Amino acid sequence: MADTTTDHETIRTWVEERGGSPARVKRTGRAGDPGILRIDFPGFSGQQSLEPISWDQFFAAFDRNQLAFIYQDRTRGGQPSRFNKLVARDAARPRGRGPSAPAPAVDAEQDAVAMLEAQHRQVEEMLERLSGRDPRSAEFRRTFADLADALAIHTAIEEQIFYPSVKQQDTEDLLEHSATEHLEVKRVLATMIDAAPDADTPAQLEELGGLTEEHVIEEETELFPLVRKLCGADELRELAAHMTELTEELRREGAPRTQVPNETEEPAPI
Repeated sequence: MADTTTDHETIRTWVEERGGSPARVKRTGRAGDPGILRIDFPGFSGQQSLEPISWDQFFAAFDRNQLAFIYQDRTRGGQPSRFNKLVARDAARPRGRGPSAPAPAVDAEQDAVAMLEAQHRQVEEMLERLSGRDPRSAEFRRTFADLADALAIHTAIEEQIFYPSVKQQDTEDLLEHSATEHLEVKRVLATMIDAAPDADTPAQLEELGGLTEEHVIEEETELFPLVRKLCGADELRELAAHMTELTEELRREGAPRTQVPNETEEPAPI
């Protein structure tokens, strides 16, 4: 469960209670504008991609850009959550589907952005099915294998086809940050693939879900709308065809998840 606020004191208190601080994505912004805002937590993925800014700088840009702060107070297990996301205020409305809503099928005829969004819904649905299940059960293991394959395929088609194809001056920083987020997802996923289910599995699944949700929100509120402005409909449909071909190739080779542990050293080049 996540809440949304624009109140400065609520945001600052939530962040500082968890040891976080205001930051921006490196190499973004210009004079008077810090660029892409983020919250940085020591020891997490921001070490290489973020740099600190003051709360005054953060909130000035937050209000100027009409942003809202999405945050989670507690995980499903009752632990303090660090999940947060900055989104446009007009994009902070609920997306109109409940957690048990069926995931739409991926249609090879749709464009690349719609294809990736459909894959996001499928991953969300599988994460929901795993929540609260016994990690030692056969059902959990089957669903987790499907989830791991889906994430392996999704990251592969984005990194090998989608990201390089839509890389422009306006998208480059977002794409590099997305690749860094992929790396964090792969590292947690690799740990879960390599280890037998145990008492740590629910916490690992919670972390995987938080990282995945953060990535989904960022792509769907920042990257994808920008890509639609910069790329034509025919180009996006052609990209979808190439992405479908790679998806089918990876599935024919079998168990795409087995490649994930080999991809945890550094972000994929874009």
